[in-house]
Amino acid sequence: MLRKMTVAVAALSLAAACNQDPTGTSSTNELILAQNAQTIADNVAATPGGGTTCEGWFRRVLDTLRTTDDPVATAYLDSARMNRDSARAAFERGDTAAARAFRRAAFRDVLSAVIELFPNAPERTGLAVDNAIDKIEKFLGGRDAPRMRAVLAHVKELRVQADQAFVNGDKVTALALNLRAMQILHRLVEHVRYANHDHDAVADGEMESVGD
Repeated sequence: MLRKMTVAVAALSLAAACNQDPTGTSSTNELILAQNAQTIADNVAATPGGGTTCEGWFRRVLDTLRTTDDPVATAYLDSARMNRDSARAAFERGDTAAARAFRRAAFRDVLSAVIELFPNAPERTGLAVDNAIDKIEKFLGGRDAPRMRAVLAHVKELRVQADQAFVNGDKVTALALNLRAMQILHRLVEHVRYANHDHDAVADGEMESVGD
C-alpha cells in the first residue's frame, strides 16, 4: 500500500513539474502535449452520426444494414468475412504474407461497403483530418514538440496522397489513406512515444482488426 502511494505521489509530482514548463522539450512534456492533441482529434472525429474513424464508419454500416436492404454493401461484408477466414487459415499454416494480403483485402471490402452506403465518406473523413490538424497546430502554437510535429507532417503527407487517389477515381484508397491519417491522430500519444515505429503499419493493423 505504501509503495502504491509513493508511486502515485511521484507521478503527480512529475506531471506538476512538466505542467510548470509548457514550452519544455522533455519527452514527458511532449507526451502531455500529445495527449491533449489526441483529445482534440477525438473530439473532431466524434460527430453525432459517427464515422470519420474506421470503427465509427464500420458501426454506421452495420446500423444502416439493420434497417436498409443494400445487397451490394452486404456482398462486400460477406467478402470481408471470407477474406478474414482465409487470413486466419493462412496464419495457422504459417503463411504470414498470405495472411497479411487477405486481411488487407478484407479491410478494403469493408471500405467498399462504407462507400456504397456513404459515398461522401472519403471527403468527409479527409475534412475531419484537416480540421483536427488545424486545431492541433493552433493548440501547439510555438511550443517545441519535434516528434509530434514530425507525426503531423506525416499525416499531412497522407492527406495529399488521399486527395490524389480521389482525383484518380480510387475512392477506396482515398478513404483508406484518410482513415489511416485519422487513426494515427486517434493514437497520437503512442505514435509520439514510439517515434521510430512504422506509423502506417501500426495504424493499418489497428484498423484491420475492426470487425474481427
